[in-house]
Amino acid sequence: MKKFILILGLLYAISFSILAQNEEDVLRYSSYDIMGTAQYMGLSGAYGAVGADFSSLSTNPAGIGVYKKSEFTISPSIFFANSESSYNGRTLDDGKNNFALGNVGIIMVGKPTDRLDKNPVENFQFGFGLTRMNDFNNRIFIEGTNDKNSLLDTYLEYAGNKNPNSLNAFDTRPAFETFLIDTVPGQSTITYIDAYDYIGGFTSAIQRKSIETSGSMNEVVLSGGVNIGDKFYFGLTFGFPYMRYKQKSTYTEINQTEEPDLEKFTVYENLETKGSGFNIKLGAIVKATPFLRLGAAFHTPTWFNNITDNWNTTTEAYYNIDIDGKYFRSQSPLGNFKYDIKTPWRASGSAAVVVGKFGLFSADYEYVDYSSARLSPTIDFSSQNETIKNNFTQTHNFRFGLEAFAGPIILRGGYAYQMSPFEDGVNDGSRQIISGGIGFRTAEFFVDAALSYYGTSRDYYLYSSESAQAKADLTTGNYNFIVTLGYRFE
Repeated sequence: MKKFILILGLLYAISFSILAQNEEDVLRYSSYDIMGTAQYMGLSGAYGAVGADFSSLSTNPAGIGVYKKSEFTISPSIFFANSESSYNGRTLDDGKNNFALGNVGIIMVGKPTDRLDKNPVENFQFGFGLTRMNDFNNRIFIEGTNDKNSLLDTYLEYAGNKNPNSLNAFDTRPAFETFLIDTVPGQSTITYIDAYDYIGGFTSAIQRKSIETSGSMNEVVLSGGVNIGDKFYFGLTFGFPYMRYKQKSTYTEINQTEEPDLEKFTVYENLETKGSGFNIKLGAIVKATPFLRLGAAFHTPTWFNNITDNWNTTTEAYYNIDIDGKYFRSQSPLGNFKYDIKTPWRASGSAAVVVGKFGLFSADYEYVDYSSARLSPTIDFSSQNETIKNNFTQTHNFRFGLEAFAGPIILRGGYAYQMSPFEDGVNDGSRQIISGGIGFRTAEFFVDAALSYYGTSRDYYLYSSESAQAKADLTTGNYNFIVTLGYRFE
């Protein structure tokens, strides 16, 4: 029973994530896409034991120690987000495109000035730049006919027996002000009834919802590394992620009752989130044999401090009878809240087989425990943190990559699988990533291109409570095309 209640709480949070800070925020800023350079993306991120790529500064910092020359890279990209929804027998698709910068950065390589003392340090490196971690751009459209329940059923449940002046300023109070819910006269305790029941009844309604999101999460990295005897490589990265997320959604319900008194109503929601954080990453790579490299990395949690949410809602209702008018509109106040998020820590292990001038095969394993994430101040988020603890879980993520060399031409391919962060029976959220790429390299210049695809599916609830649910099946399939331009110098 306890788990059932917690699951309902999570479904409510996902359905109305715009109205409050909750578990969906934690998941959004704790999960990372495979982005960065074209070389890294072409192998689906399986680069933990390979190194000498700027993206490794955000995955296994020891990769910086493999650099022998200084290098500058820049990676423009085009992101194609596609979505498909299925709701009560109706399937629709939508999407959104976005131009972005996958990475820009510089690596500086130095050598000890005096090697007469047989200093084991071959060289040392410093790196600075920017890597894209998440792209939030997408557009989703859901529509279907529901003859069982309405959003107004959940409003009745949320309203309970509260005084109208105590109703939530972002959902139930606007519904009250537009007559979508109202009090029943003559009752000893405050009781609410919805507009379907008191003016005309309910047989079915067309329900549609559009959700448009935008923004990204990027990480500024400051890294250092060292190469010891061309066998041991160590690295350290200070990460400074920052993010901006916007969501606009529109929910409309059109009454299908014959000659309806309540014609339709619409709820508009707007949310904007900004924040920044800090983390530390440690990594090591060892050249176990001339052909085999082994790597390991540890990431501290990211501490996002002073995240700021600003949000508001607008509710409109249209009637076919006179209730002192036929159209009513209620604007909520502007909500503002500051809070912190601690994301899960991460640990990874990797291996790469390098076959001389022919190519390489690499594999990475990553462990993430999403149930360890937390919102704070704790006193404000005790219920949300309890839901995170009980409904998120440990994940094991796998990445595989292959490179084949043909003179200056390099062909790449990769596959990755990311487990669902949800406990069984709560939701899905697993991802599969497939990628491919090509590169051309000389001693000083190189250009790489890669295309990756990742798909995921999950349940999306237009609304959810103990008395009513409206579940849609949501599938997203995103493409990311990226080109990396690089210049090496002494």
